[in-house]
Amino acid sequence: MTRLFRGACLTILLFLSQFAWFEVTPKAENQVAPPDRPVEKSAELFRQSAAAYGGESKILSLQDGCYDYQIEALGASGEKPINLKACFKTDALFRSEARGDGLEAVTIINGNNGWVKVGNSVLSLPRKEIDPVRIGMVVQMRPDLLLVSFPKHRYTGQAHDDGKTLDLVEVSGFLAGEYVRGRLSFDSATHLISRYEYEIEKESPKGKGIVKGEEHYLRYEEKDGLKIPTEILSTQGHKTSRLTLNSVQYDSGLDPGLFQDPSSSPNASQPGKN
Repeated sequence: MTRLFRGACLTILLFLSQFAWFEVTPKAENQVAPPDRPVEKSAELFRQSAAAYGGESKILSLQDGCYDYQIEALGASGEKPINLKACFKTDALFRSEARGDGLEAVTIINGNNGWVKVGNSVLSLPRKEIDPVRIGMVVQMRPDLLLVSFPKHRYTGQAHDDGKTLDLVEVSGFLAGEYVRGRLSFDSATHLISRYEYEIEKESPKGKGIVKGEEHYLRYEEKDGLKIPTEILSTQGHKTSRLTLNSVQYDSGLDPGLFQDPSSSPNASQPGKN
């Protein structure tokens, strides 16, 4: 594999990570602490929000499925829309397919192994280099999972934005090995997450750096008893994109071949189909 191809694959991963299932953090047991009103308030908001999405049992039961959506860069970038299909089967199996504007790439995670396929060329990468793509897509398509993922949360007050009253909660913790600090803004009328702002510490050849971003969930619809965002504004750095969900299929009987090394299974069936 040439250095040029490896560089191209890493560039694609960086692009996808902007739009980019992470492990649920177990709840601590048998811990006793003095009352902390901001923490108690945030816990109450989390319970209300989980109920609004469909209930915690529903949130945790619907983690396998495929999402088909379009990504459109806003502003004067001149970029054409990207069509993206992402499939998840437990937290160990992941596949995304991106097509459009000259891009055609397949990204796969299977356990600790990962691959990126561009055209007919395949690059093998460790999971940790691909996981940011998977995590980012979960944050966008399933913000409800944030409610069961952050071990630390604290209510900080209210704000008003675009005619809405928002309850603000600061959150922090590790998602798939990366330390995240952020803020969840809950719509006080619906109890759904309206915004998720975050900072992630990332390693690079130059050392540690901070990546900042924001997901603004503009519209929700109900699918199989769960509220999911169907229109999102995603911002990272100075770039903002609009994500529009076309379809979602849960528990879709995904072919295990979809998550194998693409160089050895070029004829795997399409995601979401048996």
